[in-house]
Amino acid sequence: VISTVSRLFAITCILGTSSMMGPIELIAQDEEVPPAIEYRQSVMSSIASTRGLLTAVVDDEVPYRNHLLAHAVSLNRLAVLAADIFPAGSGGDNTRARDEIWEDTEEFKAALTAFQNASSELLESVYTGDLNAIQDAIGSVGRTCGGCHRPFRKPAN
Repeated sequence: VISTVSRLFAITCILGTSSMMGPIELIAQDEEVPPAIEYRQSVMSSIASTRGLLTAVVDDEVPYRNHLLAHAVSLNRLAVLAADIFPAGSGGDNTRARDEIWEDTEEFKAALTAFQNASSELLESVYTGDLNAIQDAIGSVGRTCGGCHRPFRKPAN
């Protein structure tokens, strides 16, 4: 039996972004979390961590401007993965995902597409080297996160 930590480590290695991601935090649960939900939570945590790293770099909180491209690529790839991590039947009490994800699939797909487009625009802005454009693009990514979380994520307990 593969432990939760081993699975998370494997996921991180598969994504190829382990050196760029912050620690993965699991939501404490009273019951065992099904692997598909645990995986989704890890991907979503990776998205949040990667966005935070981008913000820290462009806000000069850390001196790693040369890491912008790697973080933007990581976020873009994670945005692609996000489209596949909400299979039917993966809602319930062990997740903050609302039932509306599966009930209003067109609106949810539109929110995911907006996030994917914003992450692509961020990646394009990094290639230009224009810091203002990069900051604006990071802000756009954040707005798409909120645009999905408000209707489709349960409040934290």
